[in-house]
Amino acid sequence: MKKLRLYIDTSVLGGLFDTEEPKRVNTAETLLQLISDGVYEGFISLLTIAEILEAPEKIYEKLKDRISESGLIILEETDESVSLANVYLKDGAIPEKYRDDARHIAIGVFHGVDYIVSWNYKHMVNIRIRRLVNSANLRMGYSPIEIISPEEVTGDG
Repeated sequence: MKKLRLYIDTSVLGGLFDTEEPKRVNTAETLLQLISDGVYEGFISLLTIAEILEAPEKIYEKLKDRISESGLIILEETDESVSLANVYLKDGAIPEKYRDDARHIAIGVFHGVDYIVSWNYKHMVNIRIRRLVNSANLRMGYSPIEIISPEEVTGDG
């Protein structure tokens, strides 16, 4: 059986260090363990790496180790994914100020992942965004995408 392919955005990796919601730490750990165990295929992008590089060095070092241990595969941003992200922005799916959120989704869509996994409920994990994103995806010749929370993957919801 084909493994589900999950694009993990930066918010999920940041959940490993959430001091306000310890449950998020457990959920993020569980998700990375499921990827490491081969239950799912996990992906991040060079955009994710760039965002991680902006974190304090102590967090960056820990994330670098966790990424390498979990077996996350790094996807590249392409001209086509940038164009798709621009369509999301033009259509109002994602505000221009949050361009990187559109880029994360477009990278996953372009590379054919099954799910985008995020804790960004405002600009990614909600019905309105999914509808606008999938309308653009279909119009541009891409498959629809599900944008879900980590709890939906781990069953911690």
